[in-house]
Amino acid sequence: MDSDLGGRTIRTVIWRLMPLLLLAYLTNYVDRINIGFAGAALKRDLGLTNTMFGVGAGLFFISYFLFEVPSNLVLERIGARRWISRIMVSWGILSVAMIFVRGEYGFYALRFLLGVAEAGFFPGVIFYLVCWFPAAYRARLMALFTVGIPLSTVIGAPLSGLFLSMTGILGLPGWQWMFILEGLPAVILGCVIFLVLPDHPRDAKWLSPAQKQWLEGALAADPSRPVRSHWRSTFKSFYDPRVLAMCAIYLSNTSANFSLAFFLPQIVGTMGLGQVETGLLVAIPSAVGVVSVLVIGWLADHFGNPRALLLAALVITSAGLAMAATFGAGGASLIGIAVLSFAGIGIHGLKSPFWALAPMTLAASTAAGGIAWINSVGNLGGFFGPSVLGWLTDHFGGYQAGIFALAGFQFVAMLMTLVLHPRVKSKPA
Repeated sequence: MDSDLGGRTIRTVIWRLMPLLLLAYLTNYVDRINIGFAGAALKRDLGLTNTMFGVGAGLFFISYFLFEVPSNLVLERIGARRWISRIMVSWGILSVAMIFVRGEYGFYALRFLLGVAEAGFFPGVIFYLVCWFPAAYRARLMALFTVGIPLSTVIGAPLSGLFLSMTGILGLPGWQWMFILEGLPAVILGCVIFLVLPDHPRDAKWLSPAQKQWLEGALAADPSRPVRSHWRSTFKSFYDPRVLAMCAIYLSNTSANFSLAFFLPQIVGTMGLGQVETGLLVAIPSAVGVVSVLVIGWLADHFGNPRALLLAALVITSAGLAMAATFGAGGASLIGIAVLSFAGIGIHGLKSPFWALAPMTLAASTAAGGIAWINSVGNLGGFFGPSVLGWLTDHFGGYQAGIFALAGFQFVAMLMTLVLHPRVKSKPA
């Protein structure tokens, strides 16, 4: 009877929370990576070099890093509904404000402010899910949520290509239409979240009393459940070797992820295709990533060993990137797209076992701040990776050296994963 009640409860929570959170994350990631699709037009209209573009695109992650942990600690205290709503509305407004950029320094400033506004969204939702789902269900839930990363490119790439082709309508260039039409949905969804998202299971009117009792009991019995954080214990987690290893692993992954998100549209653009055709071709590695996120997430829960799946994802990523640099002209060929699609299995599939492993690695009292710390340090890869790729591209006149460097980062992360041991063990669902 308890198992039937538990199954019904988890299914109810999934259907009530996940569609809205997935849509919010999908909007978040489209807004985050659309700078890559506008890259060629921005470089032309604003006079940016590859290095300037890489640094400007990556500045987002510097401010994101600085404000990530404080943002998540505020969320823990005032509730996910209010804080996630605030984050979405502010980043949507700033994304639209990109239409007012006229030069290098305006580009730098607005990308920095966008990182301030968005800081805390992803780790906030991860912490929120940890507060709603016992450990046995988390990997597949992380897979459902983080599927928004590759799905954002599958949907956002053709849309961005379409919006970029709107040049001349009302006298605006296409890249300005793209920022307007992809930024406004965040404002709308932020208002919806404020109205409908419950902070805790006890606040959910769509759960019966028996379901609330079962869920709160299951969460209380979970050894990896978060408890109220304290500044001192949170700070100690920052230099815990396991946390630092998680930070480095995630940094290597985001270096590859955002480097390709920002530069792949320009790499494919050298093949001489139109905006819409380029968008469709860029979407292929992410379409493969959508499947890999769901499959690897299911495997991580089924076998109860997210660490092994994390290692496998890093091996696939490193091999795929190395092959793209060796045989695929850095991605600017059909062979390059094929091997980058193979790398996409690892790049995107890594997310679900990684974020299922994170709360098992952290002490219970540092979950909110620790998850934010891992995410904020890891997302510095969004500055580090594109900056390195942009500089190596300017220096060598091609993308191959930068892609090789990204492959090397994944190899280092593999070594760290081999020595990483979680605090608590997961059990198969």
